[in-house]
Amino acid sequence: MAKKTLVVVHGMGQHTKASVKKEVDDAFKAAFKLYDSLNGAKPSDKFDLVVFEYNSFFDDYRSALEENSNDILEALSGISGDLPPIPKLAAAITQLDNSVKEDSFFNTHWLDVVLYRFSLLSEPIRLELAAVIGEAIARVGSTNVHVLGHSLGTAVLHDTLAKAYGAEPLERDGKSLKLLSNRDRLGGVHQVANVSRVLESFRNVDASEVRPGHGCCSVFVEYRHKLDPFTKVKPFDPTDNEEWISHAVWRSAYQLVEPSSVTETNVHGLGHYLRNPMVHLMLFRLLFGFRPNVSEKTAASDKYLAGTVQGKATALRDAVDNLQLTEESVGELLMAGKAFKDLVKSFGEKF
Repeated sequence: MAKKTLVVVHGMGQHTKASVKKEVDDAFKAAFKLYDSLNGAKPSDKFDLVVFEYNSFFDDYRSALEENSNDILEALSGISGDLPPIPKLAAAITQLDNSVKEDSFFNTHWLDVVLYRFSLLSEPIRLELAAVIGEAIARVGSTNVHVLGHSLGTAVLHDTLAKAYGAEPLERDGKSLKLLSNRDRLGGVHQVANVSRVLESFRNVDASEVRPGHGCCSVFVEYRHKLDPFTKVKPFDPTDNEEWISHAVWRSAYQLVEPSSVTETNVHGLGHYLRNPMVHLMLFRLLFGFRPNVSEKTAASDKYLAGTVQGKATALRDAVDNLQLTEESVGELLMAGKAFKDLVKSFGEKF
C-alpha cells in the first residue's frame, strides 16, 4: 500500500524547500517523541512530505527594493519582464500605513502578501502548485494526497485548488492541469492560520470548489490558534446551514481546531502549530491511521503542556485584545502582523 503524501505550502517570509522541510520534520519529530508507540520512528517512515516553495517568484522584486529603498513604487515599476506590478500593486502599497511600509520586514514578509494579492505573479505560482499536486495525485492516487497551507500559503492553496477544480482548465506548457472533483478528490485540505478570505480575489472562499463533500476534498480542516492575530482579520467561518456544505458533510468532514496553549510567543509559526497535539493528532490519524489509546494520549498532552509559558500567553492575550481592527482588508492584516512581529521580537524570538 502506497504511503500517503502531504503537500505543504509555506507562508510569507524567506523560505526554501529545505528550510520548510526542516521546520515540518523537526515539529513532527518532536511530536513523535510525545508518544511511546511512535518514539524512535521517523515521519518519513509514515508518509511522504512534498514542499511547494514560491518564495523565489518574488526574488526580483526583493532585489529591486534593496537596490532602491528610498521609493518602493519606483523600484517595483522599474522591474523588467512580463509581470509588471503596476497599477493595482501601486494603489495597494499607497494605501498601506507608513509604519508597515517602513518596517524592516516589508521586503521579507509584507511584500509577499501584497505581491501575491495585487500583482500578476499569483497566476504562475498557482500553475506551478497545481502541477505539483497533479503529480502527487498521479503518483499515489488523489485519496492518498493531503494538502496543507500555512498563513499566506492558505490563500495560495485555496486559489490554486479553486482554479484547478474550477470550470476553466489551467494550462502549463501546453498541457491541461484540469482536475475533477468526482475523479481527483483529495484526501484532505488543511488550512493552518487561514487568511484565504481576506486575500480572496477571483473566487469567494465560501463559494469555491474548495470544500468537502461534492467539492475537491474528502475532509476540510482549519487550524486556528486563539491568540494568532493574523486569523482575526476576516476569518473563514462557515456555518452549518446547508449553504456551504450539507449537514451530513458538516458533521463528518469539516472541523475547526482551535488550540490555545503557548510554548513560544510566535504562535503563528507553522512549527508551533504542528507540535500541538490538537493539530498533529488530526494529521497523523488521516496520514497514517495513528490513534493513541487514552492513557498514551493523556501522557503526551501532559508532556506537551509542561512546556507552555504563561507569561508569553498573557502578553499575547493582551496584544490581541488591544488590536483595533476597523476594516477587513490586506492593510489591516499587515498592521496586525507588524504588531505581532514586534511582540515576538521583544521576547528575543525569531519571527
